[in-house]
Amino acid sequence: MVKKAKVDLLEEKIAEEKAGLLEAIKQKDCQIETLTRRLESSTELTRMIVHDLKGPLASIMANLDLLMSPEIGRKEREILETAIQGGNDLLNIINTLLEIGKMERGKLELNLSIINLAGIFKATVAKMKSLASQKNLVLEVDCRSKISSVAADASLIERIIFNLVMNAIKYTREGGTIILMTRDGSNKCTVLLAVSDTGIGIPRKFHETIFDLYTQFRLPGERRADKQDCGAGAVDKSAAGNGREKRRIASVGIGLAFCKLAAEQHGGSIGVESELGKGSTFFVSLPTNLIPSGSGLI
Repeated sequence: MVKKAKVDLLEEKIAEEKAGLLEAIKQKDCQIETLTRRLESSTELTRMIVHDLKGPLASIMANLDLLMSPEIGRKEREILETAIQGGNDLLNIINTLLEIGKMERGKLELNLSIINLAGIFKATVAKMKSLASQKNLVLEVDCRSKISSVAADASLIERIIFNLVMNAIKYTREGGTIILMTRDGSNKCTVLLAVSDTGIGIPRKFHETIFDLYTQFRLPGERRADKQDCGAGAVDKSAAGNGREKRRIASVGIGLAFCKLAAEQHGGSIGVESELGKGSTFFVSLPTNLIPSGSGLI
């Protein structure tokens, strides 16, 4: 009788603890659901704000263009050119954020066409040559893949390569080398696009997080409480050794996040091989079996 009473008491205690755990789980589920709704609401609000910025910015850009005339002086022209460039940079950020939002929601449709990889590389080099020459950087194209063309969204692939080369230029010291490469993938259904540089490199512990939205890095010695080491906003001491420090133009940390999402839209992926002080190589793996839009093939 005593033994049965003890068993009943134990079962009652277990039942109470089980009920308590279930209630705690229920409360946590409610908290998660509430936080999810708030996050979705915040994301939608951000998207609306970003979208609404395009109108006023377009008006500003149009008026700046009107001010640009042959009659203005050299100094005024330089000021206007700087303002217009800043406006274009801001417009690119806005468009990129809107496209990231579409990709995250699965709303961006790929416009697939046959693209020549070497052609995209050479076009990117032509666009970036002037910027690279300011730091005496060498831009090279090295296409060794057996696959020369793939079906992909040309606009997205061009911007992936552009972003990777822009980062390489930012974080490679004067006199360095940047190579745009293609290589065969691990199987016949993939091709690798790569951008390799002789820049400052990235610590291994940051290889995953650099593809997160709004992530920025700083070099050791340039710490901030809200930033990680090594990257945008970092100070670069020129290899010329003249002691002057050149502060890099800080980004908002969306370029690599865009690259990751754009690669994934194609069923591909992106990764990095890098060590601090030894340069970086970013690899984009793309499938070779996508079918161009409007081809009629299934």
